[in-house]
Amino acid sequence: MRPFPLKQLRLAWHDAGTYNKNIEEWPLRGGANGSLRFEIEIKHAANAGLVNALKLLQPIKDKYSGVTYADLFQLASATAVERLVDPKSP
Repeated sequence: MRPFPLKQLRLAWHDAGTYNKNIEEWPLRGGANGSLRFEIEIKHAANAGLVNALKLLQPIKDKYSGVTYADLFQLASATAVERLVDPKSP
């Protein structure tokens, strides 16, 4: 059960970790914007293996198309923390 939460935590961290306050334009500014779903980012060496985390979330995204990737990544991360603290949580 642990690999899922760890992958989701890493996915959210890598998606959010590119924020640059000195860049005014969005999405160039980075941050938790769901951009890891794009090939140029998911194939970056620092993001190795995150495609698997993305694949785990894709069925949820397909079912709830109104949820943004940015929100889905962060929600998955929050859920991962909950599951790591209490493995019996749903």
